[in-house]
Amino acid sequence: MLRYHIPYTVEYDGRTHRVVATVFAEPSVHGRIQVNCEGQLIAEYDELVPGSSVQITGDVWRVTDVEYRTRVVLERVPEDTKEETGAQAGE
Repeated sequence: MLRYHIPYTVEYDGRTHRVVATVFAEPSVHGRIQVNCEGQLIAEYDELVPGSSVQITGDVWRVTDVEYRTRVVLERVPEDTKEETGAQAGE
């Protein structure tokens, strides 16, 4: 579960990654997750709603709930059913 605008720090592949979730109400409730490493945006997932998939630090996660101004709830996708993600790589 990612709380609204509280950065999470995750160690992965010998580097520190920061994960931030933002939740919007317009045009309908949806979330955005940004993943940064060493000060650079490496992935951004927008328009997240229940059922969306994201990849964070090598694992695929499915969005199960988005609560306005509160949180984005994720569940890990089992290895044998990993799905394609819609990341927009940062430059």
